[in-house]
Amino acid sequence: MKKFIFPALFAFLFVLASCMNMSGSSGESGSVRVVLPGSARYSFSQDKADKFVVTISSGSKLVDTKTEFSGGVIEFDELNPGDYTIEAKAFDSDNDLVVGWGTADATVNAGESTECTLALALTKCISTFDSVPSSSKYKYLAVASSADMLKLGEWIKSGIDMEGITITLVDDLDMTGCADFDCMGVTKADSTGDIQGNAFKGVFDGAGHSMTLAITPTDPQPMGLFWQNDGTIMNLTIMQYSSTGQVGSTQALNLSRGGVICSVNNGTIKNCVVKASVTSWSVAEIAGIARENSSSGKIVNCLVTGDITMNCDAAASNWAGDYGKSSGIAAVNSGSIENCVYTGKITTKEVTDSLTFLSSISGTISAYTEGSIANCYWLKDCIDRGGTAVNQVAYINKESGGYGKICIAYPEKITGCGYFETNSPTSSVVAGTASECKSEQTLAYSGTLLDMLNAYVSASSDSGLKKWKAGADGNLALSF
Repeated sequence: MKKFIFPALFAFLFVLASCMNMSGSSGESGSVRVVLPGSARYSFSQDKADKFVVTISSGSKLVDTKTEFSGGVIEFDELNPGDYTIEAKAFDSDNDLVVGWGTADATVNAGESTECTLALALTKCISTFDSVPSSSKYKYLAVASSADMLKLGEWIKSGIDMEGITITLVDDLDMTGCADFDCMGVTKADSTGDIQGNAFKGVFDGAGHSMTLAITPTDPQPMGLFWQNDGTIMNLTIMQYSSTGQVGSTQALNLSRGGVICSVNNGTIKNCVVKASVTSWSVAEIAGIARENSSSGKIVNCLVTGDITMNCDAAASNWAGDYGKSSGIAAVNSGSIENCVYTGKITTKEVTDSLTFLSSISGTISAYTEGSIANCYWLKDCIDRGGTAVNQVAYINKESGGYGKICIAYPEKITGCGYFETNSPTSSVVAGTASECKSEQTLAYSGTLLDMLNAYVSASSDSGLKKWKAGADGNLALSF
């Protein structure tokens, strides 16, 4: 019996697997049986690594994910014959931190069971951010302090995109005392409004932890955690640093802009909660999650509870054009937003919609959208436009006006959306009408708000989506 001894928490390990075909199943399908370390065949001694998450994929398609503790066996049944990839992650279940990883290839034959036995081998891990990581050597990086986040920001700004690397928070972080911490990736911001930056292409996993931000930009510095996300940001909560604080500008900065999670999203943002409020005097765009969700971007299973305040009045300043967009999720949406909820309040100046001006426009989910919005919900009448309560998923303007733009270009891309009158997980949802969504909505699911959100999660092919629940305060929350 082979035994492996593990050192401290941040000593990572590779999970190695060998697979061989065995007879025993029947029919046209096959199966894969994964024997985890700690079984009668293989054992190890390590206080930290005690849980395994094993996925099986066919090409780029995720087939299934299962979780088991050390010493157990995971079986993937009813598999079509073909080649598969097995990936195993070893977790410290106390901190929900990845402490090991590995992959193996398996071939499934009809009527046969393929057995994979995992063995563990030690390897070095970066835990102090003292050198630049390489995805060919390291897969996981643990963020344990604000200093780690500052270093990560420096790397991204210098052009290190972190592709192929998963960055995991090991605890809640308070970044409000870090004067040097700003929107990660920004390389240029000048008075002409030209903002440039480098993208993040890795996986940023909050692991259910929170980060407290107080980013108050100088003009035209963008606000938010990342400048551009081309990877995945997930399982993260952004907190407000005080009862009167916010993410955003505290004075009239015409060119500040952004979202609390990122300014531009070209990747995936999922299972994120934003409890921070946003305020700005910007002629540009502000939002709870992302300023812009591009055609390749997806925002799914997210909750924003913070208030959005847009103080800019572009028409009063005589700026002809399209200005001052604000929303709960993404100010401009060309991609997809699904199963998201906004429960805060959006405050703007009175809207100006004419052939030369389109300013102070807002929407609970998006201000301007040509992408899809599906199964999203919001608190009724949560938009205050110049003192008038408004209940719209996005700004609905007349067909011929609005500076040549129609803010809901494709009403058929808004589906299953609606609102609730009381901010409670047990509220019932009312399907949006043409006045709220520019098209009559049919809700895809039934029951309470909580029931509908979890029905989407259960039906999703993404096994990484978190379930929703009623939090300790009685408000809606995600089950991290």
